[in-house]
Amino acid sequence: MDTSKIRVIFEFEFRRGANAAEAARNINVAFGEGTANERTVRFWFKRFCDGNFDLKNEPRGRPPTQVNNNELKEMVEADPSQTTQKLAAWFNVTLPTILTHLRQINKIKKYEKCVPHDLTDLQKETRVETSKCNG
Repeated sequence: MDTSKIRVIFEFEFRRGANAAEAARNINVAFGEGTANERTVRFWFKRFCDGNFDLKNEPRGRPPTQVNNNELKEMVEADPSQTTQKLAAWFNVTLPTILTHLRQINKIKKYEKCVPHDLTDLQKETRVETSKCNG
């Protein structure tokens, strides 16, 4: 049975005056064992007691990022020698978060400064020549 329909039944049982254990038992008898967990019914009854009769789930997921990539790019281009620790402290995020955002703006930490993650023409030619020799 669809969870939205089960929640309507939870609300019906709540308005009927049943307690959570009784409601779970009634629902399981009517719709099959395992349809309603008493703990889940208690959760929804608490919401109903608080006056919240919205039967939809609260939005979940990751919190929005605190790093603005444009601002990060400006900071890195203004001073490429900044450490990732300083950048992480500035944005108040973890080091892996800063590294992720540096990759998103196509920058990597190399030789103690952030540089574009692009190969020069000479590096590209060297790779082609090396692959021809080994292949």
